[in-house]
Amino acid sequence: MTSANFLPSKDNGRFYVFSKQFNALVDKVNTLLGRGTVTQATSITTGVTLNARAGVVTTVASTLAANADAAFAVTNSYVKSDSVIVLTCLNTGAGIATAQVSAVADGSFTVLLANSGNAAFNSTIGVHFLVL
Repeated sequence: MTSANFLPSKDNGRFYVFSKQFNALVDKVNTLLGRGTVTQATSITTGVTLNARAGVVTTVASTLAANADAAFAVTNSYVKSDSVIVLTCLNTGAGIATAQVSAVADGSFTVLLANSGNAAFNSTIGVHFLVL
């Protein structure tokens, strides 16, 4: 595979990258970053350990109420006190999940998971992170 395979093409004035090529690129980035996964053990506030630069924390099936929040710690050897942590959420159930970092220290960061919806959560939440 050459680098030319990843060059964008132009169609109707817009640039795009073929999805197969894009997915291959994402797979390579995930391999380089050492992406990992972990699932909380008992509650929405249970801390987890995941030593990878990128990963997904899957929460327990939560019933976090509307307009409520909960915090949990992620222990991670790649995190330094000056690291930037990028977070996104994937929620396939009720409620509106948002996540933000509320603290960063050498070896860990704290996620504040909030439900800004009108209904309680009724599923697991995937909290995706990237350590920069």
